[in-house]
Amino acid sequence: MHTRTYLQTRWGSQAMSALDAKLPAAARAVFTAPDLAAHSWYPISVWNAIADEISRWPNRSGVIRDLAAYVAEQDLTLAHKVLLKLGTPALVMRQAGVMWGMYFNGGRLAPLAEGERFFRLILYLGVDPQSDPGRQICRDAVPAWQENALRLSGARGGQSLHTKCRFEGHPTCEYEVRWLR
Repeated sequence: MHTRTYLQTRWGSQAMSALDAKLPAAARAVFTAPDLAAHSWYPISVWNAIADEISRWPNRSGVIRDLAAYVAEQDLTLAHKVLLKLGTPALVMRQAGVMWGMYFNGGRLAPLAEGERFFRLILYLGVDPQSDPGRQICRDAVPAWQENALRLSGARGGQSLHTKCRFEGHPTCEYEVRWLR
């Protein structure tokens, strides 16, 4: 699991032990399993527990964004990297829904072209922590992934703003994604 590798590399074994101790037993059993493969599916509740815990740690601001960018880099196959290099930022944003399916088996991310370098992306998903990605995913990880995808496709000045959130009473999460060139 890239999350475990990222945290182990950046934080070290002492912090990882502290994190493991704070996770619920079911999440800890999955997260610490020695046979967990980097590209394997695991319950979203495990990711939510990890994200909730690490986002509370002091002196770790931005950790979810950094982690999401790292995971995106690690998960991209050579074919994806070639497509990102050959594709335009707009093509990458039009394919955002397909990319969502690489990470999550629920919900739908719908891209809407609003202008030459402006997309609105709408995430249709619930708020159940056992079956739906949590607040840190929509607030931090999705924008980080979008900005990283823009950068990898050659865009400059890419920015993703999380403008509506399903955890704040909206029916969907929405993102305004823009880039300069």
